[in-house]
Amino acid sequence: MSNINHPAFYDNPVVVKKMVQFRQLPFIQVLQRTMLTLFPIALIGSFAYLLSRVVFSPSGFIGNMISIRSWFSQYRFFYEIFSDIFNVTIGYISTYAALVSAQLTLRQHHKDIPAVGAFAMAAYVLIFMHYERGRIGVMDMRYYGPHWFIVGVLVGYFIGLIYARFGHKSEVANFELKSDDIVSRAFDNMKPLLIALILAFVIHVIYALIRTFTVDQMAANSLTEMLNRNSNYGTTLILSLVVTLGAWLGFPELLNIPNNMFSSELSDNLNYALAHKTAWHIPYPFTPSSLYNGFANFGGIGVTLAFVIAILWVSHQKNLRRVASASSIPVFFNVNYPVLYGAVMVLNPVYLLPTLIMPIFNMLVASSLIMIHVLPPLAYPIPVNTPGILGPLMGSGGNWLEFVVSIILLIIDVAAYIPFVKLADNVDQMLAKSREGGDANETK
Repeated sequence: MSNINHPAFYDNPVVVKKMVQFRQLPFIQVLQRTMLTLFPIALIGSFAYLLSRVVFSPSGFIGNMISIRSWFSQYRFFYEIFSDIFNVTIGYISTYAALVSAQLTLRQHHKDIPAVGAFAMAAYVLIFMHYERGRIGVMDMRYYGPHWFIVGVLVGYFIGLIYARFGHKSEVANFELKSDDIVSRAFDNMKPLLIALILAFVIHVIYALIRTFTVDQMAANSLTEMLNRNSNYGTTLILSLVVTLGAWLGFPELLNIPNNMFSSELSDNLNYALAHKTAWHIPYPFTPSSLYNGFANFGGIGVTLAFVIAILWVSHQKNLRRVASASSIPVFFNVNYPVLYGAVMVLNPVYLLPTLIMPIFNMLVASSLIMIHVLPPLAYPIPVNTPGILGPLMGSGGNWLEFVVSIILLIIDVAAYIPFVKLADNVDQMLAKSREGGDANETK
């Protein structure tokens, strides 16, 4: 009787209704449809990344395992070729987000101006057209990749709103129109274009001033100085929380935790392990790069590998399962862009709790086992994009108990994600019913 009176939260109609209401907010609809639209680009770019950084790079996991440098002299050529594919797909995905977001926003307001996406891209590029310091003519490309994706969506959304307010319907796709009519329609839409570009230019100037007076650099230097102090257990947990929350908010690289963070500590750990032939008593056992990358990054930020497995195991959504299946290989190598977009994880409250909690849980369990000397700390460097579940095994120098613990943690992570995947199924079912009801009312 208690189960009947108190259904699981994923079956609770109040919880499901709240999630549906959030999904129906205008901006959230645009954001999620933008992610779904750009999923194919993220998927292709992720496979290109794997070929470039994992296979054809001597420091990549597969390239290192097969010693590609020693027997394939053209590895650099293929590394560059597939890097080019990655750069024009995921490397520019924020600008594509501005384009798609603007088009969707305008359609939300029942207007059709085909060029609005191009105008949104122009505004986005104008805002972030800045050059690398000390390198004349070299564009700073960090603003166009996935770590600024949510900004691209916001820019497109506001450009779409400007055109919805001031723009005029364009029939440029009607090939029976005369050229004079097309030019006339273009002049009709000059006002919103000028408004959009002026606003973009103002933001561009403000940011240029910030860069000119090195305000951003001073902030970055302060953060770097803070992080370059000796790490501690609390710092590691806080960094993990910031990284994961940033990814959920749409900034997947808000604060990257590279394998060389706190490099002096890592060097001391490695020297100790090499000198003593063991990692059991290294001086800094809980550095972020070892503890976070070792146990909290299975499949990418938010333990995404567990999420993919949970989808394939229990989800009844055919297309979500297709997304998980297509994303499984990149996710195995900790490249989770396809599932972030294809499963609309960004700003999705359904996945907030497991995304935040499971990395912390994994780190707490692993660090506890390290504290009581059940597991050795991770002291040895590992190749780039080593699969998450193999990271502790290789980072410990081959301790198989590390691998067993990784598998157990992954199983727990999958179990934790399952209720939220079921909740997502229920939310999508209710959304589908509400759309069907809306279509029926429109028909009447």
